[in-house]
Order: sequence, then structure tokens, then C-alpha cells
Amino acid sequence: MNIKSAMSVLLMAASVAMVGCKKWLDVSPKTQIRESVLLSDEQGFKDALTGTYLKMGGNALYGQNLTMGFLDALAQRYAVSSSSHSFYQSAYRFNYADNSAKNYISAIWGGLYSTIANTNNIITQIDEKKGLFSNNNFNQIKGEALALRALLHFDVLRMFGASPAVDLQRKSVPYVTRFGVSVYPLLPIAAVADSCLKDLAEAEQLLSYDKEVRNAFNQDPFLSYTRNHMNYWSVKGLQARIYLYKGEKANALNAALAVINNKGDRFPFVSGTSAGATVNRDRLYYTEHLFGLYTYKLKAYTEAYTKTNVVGGTPTTATTATNLNNLYEISSGGSSDIRYNYLFTAFASSYATTRYWQDDLNFEYLKNLVPVIRLSEMYYIAAECAGTPEAGVGYLNTIRSARGLSTLATTISATALTTEILKEYKKEFYAEGQLFYYFKRLNAAKIDGNSLAAGEAVYMFPMPDNEIEFANRF
Repeated sequence: MNIKSAMSVLLMAASVAMVGCKKWLDVSPKTQIRESVLLSDEQGFKDALTGTYLKMGGNALYGQNLTMGFLDALAQRYAVSSSSHSFYQSAYRFNYADNSAKNYISAIWGGLYSTIANTNNIITQIDEKKGLFSNNNFNQIKGEALALRALLHFDVLRMFGASPAVDLQRKSVPYVTRFGVSVYPLLPIAAVADSCLKDLAEAEQLLSYDKEVRNAFNQDPFLSYTRNHMNYWSVKGLQARIYLYKGEKANALNAALAVINNKGDRFPFVSGTSAGATVNRDRLYYTEHLFGLYTYKLKAYTEAYTKTNVVGGTPTTATTATNLNNLYEISSGGSSDIRYNYLFTAFASSYATTRYWQDDLNFEYLKNLVPVIRLSEMYYIAAECAGTPEAGVGYLNTIRSARGLSTLATTISATALTTEILKEYKKEFYAEGQLFYYFKRLNAAKIDGNSLAAGEAVYMFPMPDNEIEFANRF
């Protein structure tokens, strides 16, 4: 059975589960949940978890807003400076009071917390039903649910909390650990991060029983294509990301190296041949995913943002040739970069990314996927957290070489290394939503590409009106 067949099985199971779960998918403060879903067997838990992954892949979250859409528009990836552009007020002017921005932010907040509710329903019930599970499935399902709860809360924090560079003790967002409608207190940034790390520590232990990364169909569909599950290695990757956000560089380095030193044949770098193939081009660098989501409507989401039917028109997320050439440093040797050569296409005088395009793909495993945590980020974290600039350059050069670039001198200064790391974030994570978080983590005075001052008004999303009203967060 191929991935398309496997995902069909999972989608059918999830659709059945989600019909029964419709009462607990909406957890806005004004909603009263009249009954929880009783998970009565192992398959029910699998279906509930599969439904959680599918919800994450919707356009409100990682299928669009948190990757190619709103988040990367905020990071000034696209040419949106015209007042007629759909992202002009929300992402170029940073006008979060505008209705378009309110809609994005409300969808993100509601989508993340309703998905957290899904994980909590699993976690709340699973311990008392341990006897229902066969093989290693109890550890797998509980471990994945805990890891997802941490991932989702951390992304809430990265959008709705203040920059950690300002004050780690600043009140931020709730960390919700029970299924149901309750008002949870706003916790300090450090406390939310620590709660994420606590969940990840338990998830790491549970998922350590099976560290295999499966790239094909398994007799048990739930254990197929495990890059699309929160697995042991993505837990380590998320730990590295969170420790860096807290400023604990030694811990961040250790977690990143746990992946780097054990990558072996689990996460091979994409080859230039695969990245540039005419047919079955691997635009996603699939083998480098620690965790990616299957997004079954990705083709529609992608075409809405990166294509146009207007003759001579430009896609919503187009950029200029000048911006693209500057981004990939074409005037100083960047023309050999496989990301520049194979991840963009021209529309009249503009360019748009083809990262999520599927037009020339026959390999099912290259379709409908969105990367969430990737191997390259571990090298960037290691480069930033290394004990010396020389060691940091070594990690950065590994990625540069894999992308077809010349290596940097190991004698560059710490300041120069920081500059090069930022350049790599810009090149590597195009349309993946990670660049905004980079600027926020450092509390940068401005986001490159925009002359407006950043600061709290930009980096800290306002909570939706209904959360402020019904949770009394005035």
C-alpha cells in the first residue's frame, strides 16, 4: 500500500472520529461542552490523534497561516507594500486592529487551543485505559499527544507572548492541561516554556522505545510514515528550539547535537539531483524533516497564494527579482544555491516560491506535506550555541555545503557569524513561518524589509476579543 492509500485509511478513520468529536473541537470560552468523547478502544485513540494532526494541517494553522501565509508575510518575505495588497494592513503596516489581521489572529488562537483540547482529551483518558493497548501503542500515542501539546503551546507563546529577550517573567498565555472549558491563568514566559519542556521530557521517555523513522507503509497504518508524527527525534528538535528561546544555550546545543550526532541515514541531506529534478523534484527536502504535517488540501492552499490565473499578474506571495537576488546573494556567489535555483518561478517581473507545488510530482510521499521541524534548524541552533565562533561556523558550513554554497572562513568573528546565521534562516525557511520567530526571539528593533519599528506592538499578537471578554483578561 502506498502513502496515498495509507493516508486514505487515516483520513477515513479521522473523519469518523471527528464527526463524533465535533462537540469538543470548539473550545472558545463562551462555548459550553456538554459531553466529552469517550475513547473506548485503541483504534479510537489512534483516530483521535490522527484527527489532531489533520486539524493542524488546515489553513487556519500550519497548512497556510503559520507557514506560507500570515507569519511569513509578517516577516516581510513578500512584496506587499501596495495599499491594495491583502496583507498590506495586517502584515506590512502591522495593524492588528484591522479586520483582516483580527481574522488571522482569531483563527490561529482558536485553532491552536481547540487542537490542544484534542490532545488533552487523549491524555486525560489514556492512563486509566492502558490495558486496551497492544504492542508499544500506549507509549506511542501518549508520547505523541504530549509532544503535540508542547508544540502547540510553544507556538501560542511565540505569537501571543512578549519577546523572551524583554522579560522571561512577563505574563503571557495559559498552559491548558485538562480537557473541558475552564479559564486558565496567564503564566510567565519562562513558566510556559518549562511546562512545554516538562511535557517533552515525558514524551521523550515514552517515544524512546521506538526511535525508528519509517518512510513507507506499515502493516499498522498508524505506524506508517512516521516523519508525519511527533517522534523521538522531533521531540529533541523541539527541545532545542525551546531551550534556545529561553536563552539556555548549553541545553539547546545538547538537544540539537542529539539529532545531529545520530542523524545517520535517518535524515540524509537532499541531493542536488533530487532538489533539481524535472520530475519528482523534492522541493520539501523531505528526508530532512524531523516532523512534517500531511495537509490534504495543500494544493488548494498553495495555489491560492503562489499562483495566479491573471495574464501578467502576480501571486499574493510574490516577491521582486531584486529581493530574491539580494536574499540569495547572487552578486557574491549565491547563484549555486539549490534553494535559489529550484524553489522559485517567475511571474512577469515577480517571483513566487514553488516549495509546495505538486504539478510535476508522481511520488506520493512528496505530496501534501508541510515541514514543521527540520534538520537544518538543528545546525543553526548548534552554530548559535557553540562555544566558539570557529565551532559555530563548522555547523553552518555543513548546511551551506549541502545547499551548494562555498564554505565560510572559520576565522570570522562572533558578530559576523550571527549575521550569517540570520542569512541562513532567511534562505532556508522561506514560506515556512520561522523567520518572524527569529526576529522576535532577539527582539530586533526592526524586521528586515520594513522601516517601521518593531517591538511589543508587532511581536505580541493581541488576544482575540472573545478571549478577553469571556476570560476577563482586561
